[in-house]
Amino acid sequence: MSTTESKWVPRRDLTLPNELLHKIILLVLCDSVHAICVSTDDTKWEQNVMETFHEVSPAFKAISTELAVKTFDIVKDIRQDDVA
Repeated sequence: MSTTESKWVPRRDLTLPNELLHKIILLVLCDSVHAICVSTDDTKWEQNVMETFHEVSPAFKAISTELAVKTFDIVKDIRQDDVA
């Protein structure tokens, strides 16, 4: 960075493809469920992983919700994030 630049600005065109986001979120969900089931350590973060994903970005919220619904066969009537 040159001395004339005051701060770094991220490039918006450098985003991960949706396929990679799906893979990352799926791996984290799998690891979180596994940790909750078998770990004797504190799993507070793993238990709140969906809340964390929902706070990251709208894309993370949409993808994590989609994967959880498909993985755990969540009925639409009981999902809290549905508007109607």
